[in-house]
This record gives sequence, structure tokens and C-alpha cells, in this order.
Amino acid sequence: MFISKFSTEDWQGNQNHGSIEDVSSWREIETAIKELDGHRKTLVTLETDGETHMALGGGGGKYLVYVTFDNEKFSYLINSTKSDRSETLVVGGQEGIYPGKWCVDLTLALKVAKSFSEFGEIDKSVVWERDEVAEAV
Repeated sequence: MFISKFSTEDWQGNQNHGSIEDVSSWREIETAIKELDGHRKTLVTLETDGETHMALGGGGGKYLVYVTFDNEKFSYLINSTKSDRSETLVVGGQEGIYPGKWCVDLTLALKVAKSFSEFGEIDKSVVWERDEVAEAV
């Protein structure tokens, strides 16, 4: 397994009662992702010992997935069948408005999460869009 741990969030009011778990199997990660509900459980982060990680947020059939290898350049999983019409998701305990093409279904989210968890690579059979952190000049 490429990732060494994963974190989950569990929001109760404005308090996060989430946890960080060591990884022993894909099944644990899959279960955590399937528990995302877009209300209390809104984010799972697949982590390594460095900056590399994948985050999966949302729930209830709509998920936002990104991966970064340096915490500066982020690649977002794209649903190429959706328009760019905005959609509302709760990710990391906060409601946000995201491009519709960034909202993917559970099957696609699980597919890329499994590939990343096991091999530390982005799944090249799907479409990703890069977004970079802006730096003040």
C-alpha cells in the first residue's frame, strides 16, 4: 500500500471529531469513503509521510476529488459528462460552490482512490484538471 494513513472528519456542530488511522487494507479506506454523507462526514484524506495526498469530499452521490504531490499543484478529478454549472457540496465541514465538472459519482471516486492508495499514482484512464496555488507577488 502506497499511503500510510488516512484521516476522516466527523462534524458535530462546529466540532470535528474525526480521526487519523494507520492503513492496513483497502477495505478500511473504501468504507470511510462510502460513509461520506455531505453533512457530518465530509472529507477523507489519503496521506503519506510527505506532502503527497488525495482528498475526497462531499457525499450523497456527489464527490470532489483532488490529488497533490507537493501541496502546491492540485489536480481535480473531472466528470466529463457534466457541464460547468456550479454545484454546492459540503467538504471539510464547509459548504462551497464548485464547478459541476468537479462533482463525480461514488464509483469514479472509489476507482481513483484505490489506484492512488495502492500505487501512489493518479489514474490516467480518467480526466484531471490542474489548479495551482496563487502566490502573492
